[in-house]
Amino acid sequence: MRPQFVWRATRAAAALGALALAFAGGVATASISHAQPRAHPRARLMHRNAPPLRLRARLLHPNVLVGQDVAFIGKTSPAVGHRAIAVQELQGARWVAVAHATTDPHGYFLGRFWPRRLGRHALRLHALGVSPRHTTLLGRVATVYRAVIASWYGPGGVTACGDTLGATTLGVANKTLPCGTMVTLRYGARTVRVPVIDRGPYVPGREYDLTYATKLALRAGDVSQIWASA
Repeated sequence: MRPQFVWRATRAAAALGALALAFAGGVATASISHAQPRAHPRARLMHRNAPPLRLRARLLHPNVLVGQDVAFIGKTSPAVGHRAIAVQELQGARWVAVAHATTDPHGYFLGRFWPRRLGRHALRLHALGVSPRHTTLLGRVATVYRAVIASWYGPGGVTACGDTLGATTLGVANKTLPCGTMVTLRYGARTVRVPVIDRGPYVPGREYDLTYATKLALRAGDVSQIWASA
């Protein structure tokens, strides 16, 4: 074969190859932009019959001191990785996200947030694509405390808030909190929620006087460091 003919044949083959690649690329682009593969009816049926995604979690620290974190550990079932999980707190009438987490490849996640106020915090978890009825949270309330020194007093007489102070009266005395304010107290593993019923104590360094019944319920000493939520 003559060299000139070979050169022309090679150029023609190269041109046809380039044209074929360009055409194939154009077809591929068109198919991606304008056509979607149709799912097999059996695949669609299996998708409809797939079990619902469930979220199960546990509140690890329901009782913390201010400045400490409230933590959750949980898992999706079936396992779904890279799923965003929101920790929400009830603030007034609205649920507000206070922390976020992402599931690992096995569906596990750890969520943490640092509450800034004392008292009880109503909490829930939220994940896109998970129905609330398929979300289970073990422990829905976290209580934030501060450490205080408390003594005890009574029984006998009438309190500054107008209550008769008997041996079974549950309550505390405080110098500033309004009468009737509910305070959650914790000592060791024991917790009570009682109202403010009196004024005091008047000993420097002490913030609460416990009634005799409250002292017994907590099994506190005569003067103890306890946790208080207000």
